[in-house]
Amino acid sequence: MDEVVVVRPGEFTIKRGATRAEMEKLLLKAAREAAEECGGAKFEKEPGRIYARGDTQCLKKALARVFGVKSVSPAYVMKFEGVADIAREAARLWGGLAAGRRFAVRAHRVGNHPFTSRDVAAAVGSALVAAGGRVDLENPEVEFFVEVRGDRAYFYSEVVEGPGGLPLGSEGKVLALVSGGIDSPVAAWLLMRRGAHVDVLHCNLGGTVALRHTLEVIKRLLAWSYGYNARVIIADCSPVAKALRSGVREELWNIAFKRALYRIGAEVAKTVRAAALVTGESLGQVSSQTLQALAAAEMGVGIPILRPLIGMDKDEITKLAQRIGTYEISAKTPEYCAVFSRRPKRWASREEIEEIDFALHDAVAEVASNVKVVRKWQLAEFIKTLSPPEDIEVETPPEGAVVIDLRDEESYRKWHLPGAFRADFDEVLSLVDKLGRDKTYVFYCYSGGLSLDVAESLRKLGIKAYSLRLRRGT
Repeated sequence: MDEVVVVRPGEFTIKRGATRAEMEKLLLKAAREAAEECGGAKFEKEPGRIYARGDTQCLKKALARVFGVKSVSPAYVMKFEGVADIAREAARLWGGLAAGRRFAVRAHRVGNHPFTSRDVAAAVGSALVAAGGRVDLENPEVEFFVEVRGDRAYFYSEVVEGPGGLPLGSEGKVLALVSGGIDSPVAAWLLMRRGAHVDVLHCNLGGTVALRHTLEVIKRLLAWSYGYNARVIIADCSPVAKALRSGVREELWNIAFKRALYRIGAEVAKTVRAAALVTGESLGQVSSQTLQALAAAEMGVGIPILRPLIGMDKDEITKLAQRIGTYEISAKTPEYCAVFSRRPKRWASREEIEEIDFALHDAVAEVASNVKVVRKWQLAEFIKTLSPPEDIEVETPPEGAVVIDLRDEESYRKWHLPGAFRADFDEVLSLVDKLGRDKTYVFYCYSGGLSLDVAESLRKLGIKAYSLRLRRGT
């Protein structure tokens, strides 16, 4: 007996000729990269199946994350001469598991044999009944699978679902606009699932803390990108935020920012040779995702925009994010509100689009020409290098500074620094606009992470801001 992981390719097996051969090659390339996490593996293939030998339990998990794989099963394999050999081995492997339980045997056969799949199932079932089990094909407590292929029989009791879809790289390249929230990583994953190489563009409006948070989301997303050393393109979008707040009417901010992001994406796509943009928009989810707003934002952008989530509701998207492994971090990512209007328009006229383009033209060009590119394999080390500016933390507020408490209302009532205002994260910009951008601001929170991020974000808008390091016990 030998242990293997049985890998079942997905839908591309219905293809023929050179197309199928190329997809098999891509799948094996990705599978080999996935197997490196397990110390490597030896692969064999035959029509409709791939077999991997190595650390079976590790390979089971890694290969179930390869696009183009329908499912995997850790299995025992043996050469046999007849059905009796198969039944005898099944009793040895599964007799203890079947004893006292309801079970079902599912048999499948490929090749020329003097017996049928039903014969195999009946013989194995009889052997397991003799071991103390009871057959129940409709409602079994445990299922046993026997797959007969040529002169070999594969025995397994576990089927691990893979992502399915097509092998990565079989359908060209796209550029995904990823914010770090719940939706956009799911959209990128779905395009990977359809075989596209996905590079990621992140428009950073927050500080270093927020950027680190988002890059951790992207790292989890790209952990699925076996077979492709994806690019992560980081764009400092503060010039767009400044130009938008000073040159565009507030009710158009949501549409204007989305349009700026599309235009930045279109320029970056030329550099990485992506054929389309991918976004996480779902129709009607927020005001900037109405049909009219989307049509206005993409008017004349000049590159296809793919929206795989367009017909999904939030529950469906959330379940996918949980499966991918990005949800836990994405759900904690704060939304930066410097460019979101409190009373947004749901559409824009052609004249208003021209107004937006005029106001943001230079900022879009500046952002697109100053992006930073980090490869997937470099991402973990790059994240470690990110830290806020050295002078952004202070022990005491500078003379005349406006102090703002970012904690919750109850904590503020119990204790706060004398003279401190209280504001929620999404109220900071409004408060700063109200009090004046020419003032110095100092923020504090529970642990310092949020106040660091807010202070650094404001600095990108030209506002003098600091994070206060609170003493223990304060």
